[in-house]
Amino acid sequence: MLVPMLAVLAGIAIAACHATPEGFLARHPNVEPFNFQVSLGPNQYQIAGYLSRSAEPGRLPALLVLNGDEDTAERCIEANADVVSMGINVACVSIPGYGRSSGPGRFVGPQAVAASRRALDLLEERPEVDPNRVAVWGAGDGAVAAGLLMDYDSRPRALILQSGAYDLLKLWPQAPLRTKLAIIHQVWPSRRVLSERSVIQHLPQRLDCSVLILHGEGDRAMPVSQAVRLASALRERGARVETRYYPKASHRIAKRVVEPELRAFLRENLLDSERES
Repeated sequence: MLVPMLAVLAGIAIAACHATPEGFLARHPNVEPFNFQVSLGPNQYQIAGYLSRSAEPGRLPALLVLNGDEDTAERCIEANADVVSMGINVACVSIPGYGRSSGPGRFVGPQAVAASRRALDLLEERPEVDPNRVAVWGAGDGAVAAGLLMDYDSRPRALILQSGAYDLLKLWPQAPLRTKLAIIHQVWPSRRVLSERSVIQHLPQRLDCSVLILHGEGDRAMPVSQAVRLASALRERGARVETRYYPKASHRIAKRVVEPELRAFLRENLLDSERES
């Protein structure tokens, strides 16, 4: 479902834990920690992540993966070794309240956008990264964070949005009870809060980016109509949109299922073309 059931009440911080599991870096010599801190008002968030560097020389494209589910950044790095082998640097970052990043998550929200933008800053500053060829991928709540990043930041050349909710004002009345309880567990869903977290509500008038939308037609937590609405809104604003709706897939789509579309999209938008200056 959109927001995993958490064992904390909204407003209670999850302890930060940047400790790398024993032996992880030794098993992955091309990986290094990608940890940082962001502040939002009086709150500070410790963000945990990793950067996996391609062995190819020069300034290469990069993929920023926003982790917004029960997986950790370690699993994200391991799952995307195939992307690194394409000649793309991969940074996996857990948004606040997920993985080893501190929280509370508060149902994505402004702190997730702040963390995503800071991750993008740090990634583009890396000498091995071409800042003109950066893509962002988010699944579940990570897709909400990636979509909101697109609303406020024009730097990503391409975005992959998977199994997300993009118009919460329309979703809330029809959301299943389990999804509503998960949201309430983190934040009170007032109209202001839902609007603040609705990607469609804040889309710029014009967009110059490519977007790949992946969604399961059997997703009971986030109906596929959310993805269809977003695709239409993006096309109206000039974005180049590709969609792939999987008839047999539910909310959590296996990496092997989306991999053909993902690799083709990254190849076309990061490897085979250059952004015009």
